[in-house]
Amino acid sequence: MNKKHPFLKLALAVLALTAWQATAVAEEAAKGGQPLGAAVAAEQAYAKGVKLAPFTLNGVTVTQDRSKPELADFKDPSVRLCPPFCVQPAELPGMTTIKLEDFARLAPDINSGKILIVDMRTPDWYAKGTLPGAINLPYSDLTGQETKAKAKMKKLEGKDVIGFCNGWWCGQSPTGLKALVNLGFKGKLYYFRGGNQDWEDAGLHLSPPKP
Repeated sequence: MNKKHPFLKLALAVLALTAWQATAVAEEAAKGGQPLGAAVAAEQAYAKGVKLAPFTLNGVTVTQDRSKPELADFKDPSVRLCPPFCVQPAELPGMTTIKLEDFARLAPDINSGKILIVDMRTPDWYAKGTLPGAINLPYSDLTGQETKAKAKMKKLEGKDVIGFCNGWWCGQSPTGLKALVNLGFKGKLYYFRGGNQDWEDAGLHLSPPKP
């Protein structure tokens, strides 16, 4: 009988974890999270209709290919719950909002290294795929203790920055970009509000992260 105790303890631990997860989901629902639903159609209309000529970005030829299926994370944003995934403001104070077609215009400065494309999502998201040549500087690295945040910001010194995250339903890059302003960042800030959602909706598709 004693030999069975470890298995019984494991079973009880699994049940406890399952109960905790169910409670967490219930608590999130209790916070008022509602599916984005119909709000998505208007947000996606632009990216799904945009037509772009091929251009080169950080050594990658960017071309549209809508025959390739979208990644699962971006296939149906209407099911995302707000909170935590909410439609973000069109503009952020002190920075310039850019769209898909602006990348071709900014490509010479991006390719020369004057402008950095900065993925402000957490590393697990970054590992799934990102914009060509984007570096990862998670928003959470810029919102903690000020001395550590400024040390992280040093990798951007002397550059202008395009900040983005999962798209218009993601608050990570708005949080990170606002943190850069508060930390006294000197370069120009561009807010790619459409992020990965617009990139995928336009048939551009994501690239492997930088090694």
